[in-house]
Amino acid sequence: MQIGESQNPQLEKIQSKNKKMELFSPKYLREQINLPRSRWDEDFKKLIEEKEKENQDEKINGITESSDVLLERTFKRYMNGLGLDERALKDKKVLDLGSGDGEFVRLLIERGITSDAYGIDAQLEKDTIENKFEGHFIEGNFEEDLPIKNNDYIVSVGAVSNGIWGDEEVMDIKRIIEKSFDSLKRGGEMRIYPIQEVAYATPLEGLQESIKKWGELLKEISETRGIEYKIEPRDIRVVGRNNDIILESVLIMKKRIMVSKPHTPPPNAEFFFPNPYILTI
Repeated sequence: MQIGESQNPQLEKIQSKNKKMELFSPKYLREQINLPRSRWDEDFKKLIEEKEKENQDEKINGITESSDVLLERTFKRYMNGLGLDERALKDKKVLDLGSGDGEFVRLLIERGITSDAYGIDAQLEKDTIENKFEGHFIEGNFEEDLPIKNNDYIVSVGAVSNGIWGDEEVMDIKRIIEKSFDSLKRGGEMRIYPIQEVAYATPLEGLQESIKKWGELLKEISETRGIEYKIEPRDIRVVGRNNDIILESVLIMKKRIMVSKPHTPPPNAEFFFPNPYILTI
């Protein structure tokens, strides 16, 4: 039996939360997060109330989960946060920047989604890597070098997204993105999660400055490297003693497709932006 198929109540709770979030469209989440509390609709109020309760429960009781549940939680955070599913990743070449303990890469391989999955991390613990995953994990700094080439997807969850705080870059984000695109195959994508945006109802100066910095950086990269992008809301988090409300989005980037004659994209085209979509607060 695969992880996720059991009747473990904790796993069922994770799955229930994920299904609930699927009911809310990215457009809806963005609209609600930018409104004062007095203008939230009833469904959003209930969602925030549930998130606030979860936050308070975690502070009081902590998180006590089995290793299987933690593994599944990490995998679901990747898949849901990145906006991907097993069909999108089937037999694709995937590189995870800042892969940590490698849960995502391991499960992609173990579940038969793709055997071409890799992780790179500066603090890789080689002694913990099983023989069957040998060659799938690289110890290194993804700011300096990406030894895995011709990737369909380069992803990062909780690593690259932490490279900007306030109006400062603690990583060379432009360099990371440029190196990533040099390591993508034609038509490949880079996805970074979470890009965090604070709610109008709970303003946090640091996050407000961060999203502004991301906007400036993405505009520059789009203009100089021909990269198209969008920022798609994926989840709502409530954190801290003040129950601060944060919108978590995925940044999706793709090389602009050059055409030799005028071209009108189909109505449902995902990546045809005459101008970059900049997140504004």
